[in-house]
Amino acid sequence: MASRRHNGSSSSTSSRNYGLVASKMKCRCGLEAITHTVKNGENVGLKFHGCPRWPDGDCGFFEWAHVNPKVVDDLRFQVFERDTQVAEKEMEIDFLKEELKKVEKKMGSKEDELDDTKMELCHTRIELMKATRNEKNFSIFLLVSWIVFAFMIVILKA
Repeated sequence: MASRRHNGSSSSTSSRNYGLVASKMKCRCGLEAITHTVKNGENVGLKFHGCPRWPDGDCGFFEWAHVNPKVVDDLRFQVFERDTQVAEKEMEIDFLKEELKKVEKKMGSKEDELDDTKMELCHTRIELMKATRNEKNFSIFLLVSWIVFAFMIVILKA
């Protein structure tokens, strides 16, 4: 009747009745027993009645709830599906983390390339300013030389 096997049980209560026989059951403390669901271990998904003070200072009352075997199989299958989904999501997260690392590495190299391009642009602007200044100097020199040439022609004719 009463068994002491608590394989990975948890204190989650549920208002759903998965084929359970609903009865007002009292624990050894005289309090109304609470229906808990096993969250992990070989009995995952099974329901049991226990003391409402569990796990802190309970009276030790424990009794498996009467469950339809089909319901137990369905619950175990649902847990298996959820575990599979969690594993798939964890693999997807790991894959995305690796992709993020690759993108961050690529972004770092692109930032370095951008910095190099900015430096090249700065040097090119400096060279352009120097060339513009040299062109102006050459134009002024050419103008002055033409004026000197014209002045010498006027002096030589006179």
